[in-house]
Amino acid sequence: MEEIAELSVEEHDHVRRVMKLAKTFLLTKERLNIISGTNSSPVATRASENLVRFGYVTIENIQTKTEVRMDRRFIKLIITVKKTPDFKKIYDENEAELKKKQEEREQKNKEKTTEGK
Repeated sequence: MEEIAELSVEEHDHVRRVMKLAKTFLLTKERLNIISGTNSSPVATRASENLVRFGYVTIENIQTKTEVRMDRRFIKLIITVKKTPDFKKIYDENEAELKKKQEEREQKNKEKTTEGK
């Protein structure tokens, strides 16, 4: 059976960071478990929904798991995503667009700094 990569989402993580990490994992894996605790579940769900909306993945499974440690219950949300057949094409197109925008911003910043001299 194929190995599924795992991405743990922390409460302080940002949705864009989780999406970027998920796409990086999916460059080499077909499936990814996005795992979050109670407080980080909004970030994990929003990142998963955005990845679906942009066409990178489909949601294959959503489950919860309860672990008891030191007489306390810890609940985990596990969202399993699978990359779409167009993943690589969409990834390459969006990365090229991001690079182009970054270069444009850098050029504008250079122009601003040279004008100020």
